Amino acid sequence: MLGNKKKFVSKQIKEDLENLERYIEELSVFLPLAIYTVNPNNVVVDINKAAQDISGYNEDLIIGKDVNILFKDKDLLREYFAETNEKEIIRNKETILITRKNKEIPINISISVRKDDQNEIVGYFLAVSDISEIKKFQRGLEKKVEERTSDLSKAKTALINMLEDAQESKERMEVEKNKTRAALTSITDGLIVLDRDKKITLVNPDAEKKLKIKEKDVLNKKIEDLTDYPNIGELYQALEKKIEWTGQKYELVLEKPLKRYFDIFIAPIAVDKNVIGMIIIMHDITRDREISRMKTEFVSIAAHQLRTPLSAIKWSLKMILDGDVGNITSEQIDFLEKTYQSNERMILLINDLLNVSRIEEGRFVYNQEPCSLEEIIEDTIEVSRSLGKKKKVKVIFEKPKKSLPKVRADKEKISIVIQNLVDNGIRFNKVGGNVTILTKHDNMFITVMVKDTGVGIPKIEQERIFTKFFRANNVQRLDVEGSGLGLFICKNIIEVHGGKIWFESEKNKGTSFIFTLPIDQ
Repeated sequence: MLGNKKKFVSKQIKEDLENLERYIEELSVFLPLAIYTVNPNNVVVDINKAAQDISGYNEDLIIGKDVNILFKDKDLLREYFAETNEKEIIRNKETILITRKNKEIPINISISVRKDDQNEIVGYFLAVSDISEIKKFQRGLEKKVEERTSDLSKAKTALINMLEDAQESKERMEVEKNKTRAALTSITDGLIVLDRDKKITLVNPDAEKKLKIKEKDVLNKKIEDLTDYPNIGELYQALEKKIEWTGQKYELVLEKPLKRYFDIFIAPIAVDKNVIGMIIIMHDITRDREISRMKTEFVSIAAHQLRTPLSAIKWSLKMILDGDVGNITSEQIDFLEKTYQSNERMILLINDLLNVSRIEEGRFVYNQEPCSLEEIIEDTIEVSRSLGKKKKVKVIFEKPKKSLPKVRADKEKISIVIQNLVDNGIRFNKVGGNVTILTKHDNMFITVMVKDTGVGIPKIEQERIFTKFFRANNVQRLDVEGSGLGLFICKNIIEVHGGKIWFESEKNKGTSFIFTLPIDQ
């Protein structure tokens, strides 16, 4: 009877673990911003899911290709890259993206250089956003302006030629004016139309509602003269106290009655290439912000919910292995020990996910105090020595001849960094290899190096090493455990402490991770 019960428990645990593993895989999917990563020769080395969606190219089709194939105007793109090299970052430049199916999509593109620790350019990030709807609106607006101008011209001709048609022309002009106004007032984005002198000529109902104003109170006035209205004042501040077309996107946050976020655009109104006014567009992005917040919150809640049953499974397995529920065979022990280790890996993944969500929500609490970095290193690597023995990798701490100055740090968080770097050095090493920890200091910083003799990081993938869920291809082929979150967490911890973290690596020769911490003054 007891044997049947044990088999049932083992089977139930296995099923629970399989379900949890599937759940974790689904949980790790995010909806990131559309980004292309290119090397200094403008060859695509990585794209994310949103980038695949907008262009129609998946990773297999685009990685390794010249990024120019994605854009209609190659000369303009070269100009953008040249400007980026000079300024290091450019934002919201307009161009045309060509999809895999040769569809033309108007976009805003922002480009930022990527530099190594020698301040040499090692590539670029290209962030792409679809502005089809804004362009569509601008074209519609221009068309309305052209129609109105055409009708005014006809009315003028008719007035000169036939005074008796004056009333009819006036009515026709009024109809067209009403049509234009009706079109603008029906748009769901907030609109403020300005004339050539930057005086307000129209405020649509959506803008009235968002800014808590009435159109009749602000007509023929300049925005800078209306800052007594709280929301108008916030808008003026968001536009950097200048009302001009720059092609730039601004962000506005209104706190009352409920906190809402807006993207602000200024577009020119032109007739025959002559600017006759401007229009301020307020696009509500509160829902997008809320979705992003909910994603992070969902990860946090789901991870918390998963940790409890995983802990219960852990202790149930431990009781069975310790013989608390009766004797088990050596074959059963072997099976349960493997199950126990799989459960431990999932608990570690859950802890990593919780740490990432806390970092993104600003809830990763730091209790910094003066402490000895040597002691933290010695205590932490003791935990890793058992893994080193199992992998037949030697862990060496080359202690400095003189005691290191104290640092002001959170011991627990710095221990996480050191253990992550040492464990990575062990897992991705060769049998008989070494992981060596070295330290040095100057008047300002202590520098720690964790050096291994492992497989190294391929150069083409080095730029992504501190991103979430990234694992190099050569590591994946080794079938080594890991979530791809450890280095992301390490980077955030070190930067919060006022330090820097970087690495040096050569494929098949090893990797050195180096970080600094400021000395407690």
